[in-house]
Amino acid sequence: MSKTMPHERLHVYDKALSVVRTIAAQVELWPSMHSVRDQADRALESLITNLIKAAWHQPSRQAVYHLECSLGSVLECAACLDVARVKGLVGNEQATAWKQSLLEVARMEVGLRKSWSVNVCEESGQYGEKEPTFPHESLQVYQRALRLCQVLATNILTPDKERSRYARRIDEASTSLLLNIAEGNGRFSQLDHRQFIAAAEEAGVKLAAYLDLISPGSSVATESARSVLREVMAMLVGLKGYLEAGSAGK
Repeated sequence: MSKTMPHERLHVYDKALSVVRTIAAQVELWPSMHSVRDQADRALESLITNLIKAAWHQPSRQAVYHLECSLGSVLECAACLDVARVKGLVGNEQATAWKQSLLEVARMEVGLRKSWSVNVCEESGQYGEKEPTFPHESLQVYQRALRLCQVLATNILTPDKERSRYARRIDEASTSLLLNIAEGNGRFSQLDHRQFIAAAEEAGVKLAAYLDLISPGSSVATESARSVLREVMAMLVGLKGYLEAGSAGK
């Protein structure tokens, strides 16, 4: 009888566990008022638990599904670090180092997925050895959503306001918007990708409402955020249309 469990035989599991433990120890130190703390905590947990489920269900389509969920959580963790950097919760150098470690995990998971699903058509070019960053970071919509987080952190989610009811909702919605764009871009299925884009769009709609609620008048701060949000929402509509057209053409 084997003395090890299936996930303990995966090289990627050891790597992922080490990375998660390192990042999680620092996430615990982030103030709980920041939505990104809860998001990062859940994403780190999901990364590990889905990897374990994948190992236990292998070989099967369910194993591939859980592996893709784990990969999606890797991307979400990377996006959380971008948000944390914008908010000053982590330094640029530390965030970059952790993201490189997460990128190594992503490459290993993609390689494992290919070995588990030899009969599935794979998308080429993702997480190649020469890629220095995650693919979602090259998306214009992701960069604009990150810019939105920067505008909000500078002008609206300031220390004197971040504990207010609507400021908390704004923090949650803007973080969800960014994370869904990142995770969706890592999905191999266009249907899954569309679902995450729809979730990002829903978060953007809520954010628009909260921006109006927090500022009854027309202030420079909220109008700046609305301007960037309009750009992001227009890009999401275009991306959703592209994905729907691609799906219909198959």
